[in-house]
Amino acid sequence: MAMAHISLLPFSLTAALLVVAPAVQTQTRPNIQPNLQPNSQPKTKAPQGVEVQLSSAQTALVFEPNRGQASSNYQWIGRGAGFRLGITSDGATLEFGERTAAKSSKPLFPNASQLSKVQTKQKSAQSTLVKLHLTGSDGWKPMGTKPTGGVSNYFIGKMPAGWHTDIPHYEQVKVPSVYKGVDLIFHGDESELEYDFVLAPGADPRQIQLQFEGAASLEVDKANGDLVLATPNKIQLRHAQPKIYQEVDGKKVPVKGGFRILKGDTAGFTVEKYDPKKPLVIDPTISFVTFLGGSDTDTASAVAVDGLGDTYVTGQTYSGNFNVVGGIIQGSRSGDSDAFVTKLGTHGNILFSTYLGGGDNDAGNGIAVDASGVYIGGQTHSDDFPLSQPLQFAKKGDATVFVTKLSPSGNRLVYSTYLGGSNGENGGAIAIDASQSAYVAGFTTSTDFPVVNGYEYYPGGAVSGFVAKLSPNGASLMYSTYLGGSDVDSISAIAVDNSLSAYVTGESVSHDFPYAGYQSTMFGGSPSAFLTKLSPAGDSLIYSTSLSLETTIGTGVSVDPAGNAYVAGTFCSPCQESAADFAFVAKASPQGKLTYLRYLSGSDGSSDGQAIATDADGDTWVAGNTSSTTFPGAPPITPNPTAGFLVKLDKDGNGPLYTVFLGAQISGVAVVKPAERLGGIITYPTIYTAGTRFTGGKSASNEDAFVVRLDETPVIENAP
Repeated sequence: MAMAHISLLPFSLTAALLVVAPAVQTQTRPNIQPNLQPNSQPKTKAPQGVEVQLSSAQTALVFEPNRGQASSNYQWIGRGAGFRLGITSDGATLEFGERTAAKSSKPLFPNASQLSKVQTKQKSAQSTLVKLHLTGSDGWKPMGTKPTGGVSNYFIGKMPAGWHTDIPHYEQVKVPSVYKGVDLIFHGDESELEYDFVLAPGADPRQIQLQFEGAASLEVDKANGDLVLATPNKIQLRHAQPKIYQEVDGKKVPVKGGFRILKGDTAGFTVEKYDPKKPLVIDPTISFVTFLGGSDTDTASAVAVDGLGDTYVTGQTYSGNFNVVGGIIQGSRSGDSDAFVTKLGTHGNILFSTYLGGGDNDAGNGIAVDASGVYIGGQTHSDDFPLSQPLQFAKKGDATVFVTKLSPSGNRLVYSTYLGGSNGENGGAIAIDASQSAYVAGFTTSTDFPVVNGYEYYPGGAVSGFVAKLSPNGASLMYSTYLGGSDVDSISAIAVDNSLSAYVTGESVSHDFPYAGYQSTMFGGSPSAFLTKLSPAGDSLIYSTSLSLETTIGTGVSVDPAGNAYVAGTFCSPCQESAADFAFVAKASPQGKLTYLRYLSGSDGSSDGQAIATDADGDTWVAGNTSSTTFPGAPPITPNPTAGFLVKLDKDGNGPLYTVFLGAQISGVAVVKPAERLGGIITYPTIYTAGTRFTGGKSASNEDAFVVRLDETPVIENAP
């Protein structure tokens, strides 16, 4: 018996985690409506044989010295959830990016709709700046304290002279002697910004005067003592009533006090009776609330893990790139988002964060890792995306795919290239083989997508899938092919087996999609999920099959050492806004024969499958999202409408062996340390999931990326 030990790594905001007992799996499809009621914090319920251990952590607020990645007037920079901080010689600047989130109905063919959207350039984020000055204080000499061991790397733009690497992270920035006997320390509490005034014995707190340039109003909330600052565009900064204390015999002794308004844009502190012979600390916290039209967003798209258990996440950041006009970092650029890659250690500590982007919108969609480096696939709108030894030097269409390989430390581009035609592409699903060749998949509207040694040399419809294999050095295509019929087809995921055959899944609307082998004539609906296995040379199909007679979308694929393929996705019939969706998982033999097809759903609400991972024994982990209260393994509570799930099935599709729920949306899953039985010793896998969660009022950010680690460890039954 195994127990699940779950850890939410420090890359994330707090997520509610719950492991519950397996329940009977529903495989019928009643006429139901989604339940989208909000979720209260779930209570832990431990089933027999499973020990529930919950732990959570927060996005770390880190600081970096300015080594050219920031505008020259800033000596230090910091990033939090939806804000940036720049520290100068006479103050600090807070920067916020805003954007309006467009609402759209559920599309019939999501990927094709996505392609049409991403080909339209988005408006750049607007920047709001609030500058904090301490009246009568200048000549600051800030210094970093408490190094974390992590670094940042910036590959922004096409010119290597503008790239900056190995910039160290610090937990705090200390500014000594901002007033006589007063030090100022910037640090983070979770993802929020705090600044402490540390007063030496005898120092006068009345010296401290906080002037806010860019404030439309400044007042003290009489209900709770918070200092409330509003900007002209209705962003509200709430400085929590400061914690004022002195340390006596190793304990913090509270001192009464709070904010006071000195004049229109300036505030100070009131401090009641305290011991002037001891140091005094005044510690406010800044919270960002009441945003008009949304704010910065970070989304995680994919996760990979190496043999040491280090985790790699890629996605899209609107809050990490600092690239709004007038902003703190690269202030002249107009790009709205960058792709990011973050490496986390086994304890969730950030080892590096690398940013990839140009002057427009960029996003990482897929990631893979081996001992030689980190491989990222994604989409870029940028004409100046960072390139190194590219096989394609220029972006031909408005939006195209990029493929980038980073060095193991994330501080060097091994190669980086565009990949696309003259119209547009999206995708970046990526896999690698033992020879360090990268396989990339997605979909294209271009009629001149680069095809080499392909199965299909010309697209048959308006949107076609593509599969490409790069040489180990990234300088050439070993093969590249269209894959589709005469209508609309796309590829969402790719995997590679030991024989160098690529497996892809996605969705097809084409009645003449190239099916071959088992169930080759099945075409169930619009769209229909498919599973296609290409030959190692990429010029023929070993098999290609539709996965259901119903309307389905394939979103994740994996393969075990025996050549069995596994697909996760979503079943929807009809695919309309009011209809309920079911997650599904399917297994196909090495010859393409469907071994099992299982639906993961409840009797209410909707579910979708997003990603899948498989170990050497064929045990399978399916990740997705659900609003169902009767989802397999669900406790008797109403889940969050965006609750993610992780389900484990055995090699025959039986289960769930366990179900894990998170208060977030899951987009990726990876498994390391696959189960092996050697000499009677059983080793158990570690599973990682990544995704995005809505953060709401406490944070300025609408969405944050997260990573969750789940360890399976043995339980000795009937132990004395």
